[in-house]
Amino acid sequence: MESNKKIFPAKNISDILYQMKTVQNLKIIGGASYLKEFPDSALTIRNIAELSQINRHERYIDFGPAVTLNRILSLGQKRIPLFLYEAIESIGNHFSRNIATLGGNICAKNPRLTLFAPLLAMGAGLRFRNQDGFINIPFSKFESIPEGYILTNIRIPDDDWDVAIFRRVGPRHEITEESASFCFLAKTDKDILIDLRIAFAGPMVFASRDIENKLLGIRLPISDSTIEDFLLNAANYFDECTKELNYNPILRQQFLNITQYSLNQLT
Repeated sequence: MESNKKIFPAKNISDILYQMKTVQNLKIIGGASYLKEFPDSALTIRNIAELSQINRHERYIDFGPAVTLNRILSLGQKRIPLFLYEAIESIGNHFSRNIATLGGNICAKNPRLTLFAPLLAMGAGLRFRNQDGFINIPFSKFESIPEGYILTNIRIPDDDWDVAIFRRVGPRHEITEESASFCFLAKTDKDILIDLRIAFAGPMVFASRDIENKLLGIRLPISDSTIEDFLLNAANYFDECTKELNYNPILRQQFLNITQYSLNQLT
């Protein structure tokens, strides 16, 4: 590390907030495993117990942002949603997952990393804190950490889905301009589709309740013509969302292909 780079330690959340206020341009880091360039001034939260908690509840799980990915995997496939387990397992290797944190994966931008799509599809919630108190932001509204705040909790719903699919596109265990993550969640009742979530994230973020709602109430299996209409609407919305972005066009086709495959699993 360059000699002019500075790492500041923090003992607890109050210490973080104090140093954020007193040290100019301070960047909060966890494992720093995805940083392309180390900041001039960094504050590590990796060893702060308050930010490393895992608390299970009846319908959701609360994770601190400093929880490492391997620690989540250590809970086992039966204690977290299987598609989320598969998403975490697809990240890097065992060594990097010992370092990488949940908060770091969520907050990275350009591109969004592996867990953004599944957490967006699940309807996760984020809690932030500053000197004055807390604010809660749903994942669907999250773009970046609000100025002057720190991420203190990630709440992940523990719902049952009849069809749950996670896929990564691009090179395995590596993030490039061709990388993105896809998550498809569906819930049915008596052969009727009652809930649908589709999320795609990488250089762009795709999620639309309006598009998803077009299929709700439909009887399964879905006809080929209905799937074709849905894919056309999804493609148009995808193009609208990405019209100002420079991205590899293969991502668009991969998104449509995986969406079509996922819809065909609804039988």
